[in-house]
Amino acid sequence: MSNEASAFVLPHDRYKGKTLGEVLVQDRSYVEWLARQMVPRTEQGKTIQAMARAVLEPAAVPAMVPAAAGATAPTVSGNGGSGNGAAGHGAAAPAPKNGKPANGQAAPVHSTGAPPAADGESNRVRVYSEITRTAILHVEDALEIGKVRLFLIAYQRGQGASGTVAHFLDVEDARVLAADLATGRLPDKFVDYKGSAHGPNGKPISRVFKVEDRGDDQRAPIVMQVANGPGQVIGEGAIKPDGKPDVEIAILLTRWQARRLGHALTAYLLAWQVKAFERSQV
Repeated sequence: MSNEASAFVLPHDRYKGKTLGEVLVQDRSYVEWLARQMVPRTEQGKTIQAMARAVLEPAAVPAMVPAAAGATAPTVSGNGGSGNGAAGHGAAAPAPKNGKPANGQAAPVHSTGAPPAADGESNRVRVYSEITRTAILHVEDALEIGKVRLFLIAYQRGQGASGTVAHFLDVEDARVLAADLATGRLPDKFVDYKGSAHGPNGKPISRVFKVEDRGDDQRAPIVMQVANGPGQVIGEGAIKPDGKPDVEIAILLTRWQARRLGHALTAYLLAWQVKAFERSQV
């Protein structure tokens, strides 16, 4: 299996035409991402992941391939999932290290499968992900603080991530939004203002989340957008935007994609509520 895995030729993206053995020397972090963090969405993606896992086993690396020698710093390109029209190995594109893109490339995600948080938070349980040609949406569990975390990544095929944004949606709002999305339609435009008085640079950060339905004449009518930027503290700790956002990313969903997201989030929130009730009865 070791020789077969090392000789496996990658069919897509940055290392198209190269064997896993060659890539292991040039960019070990990429192979590790394929093996441990990639979320395969096609049979080809599953094959690639299996081969990457095999080549990382000590016995799977041929004597001619020094496992760590010559390995470069993480330079993972942004692969999109082919299931929704994005390109690559049928996997979610990794997020930029510390939420900041470096030279158009992105660092691999952590072993939990969750991306490095743009706001310095620890990795969270992934509830659902949606991948399009230009953006990736991760819906994550932040229920310990009564929130659902939305993490958006903008990327281009072969160039990696170009930006990330995050928003924390109150669980009460998340329930209603999930129920609406599960129908594939939104009766009203939804806008949610959040933020923190102490952002990554120590200054207030504003987070604005918008969702709207553009109508049946659009192929992907459901638009979800998150903007992060400078904020201003008002009232009892509330945050409002203070000027133009630093990063603004939108993802366009078909009604089918919106329904999948809505049902997945609804089921997750219901399971969490049941568990919380069971614990309260002990």
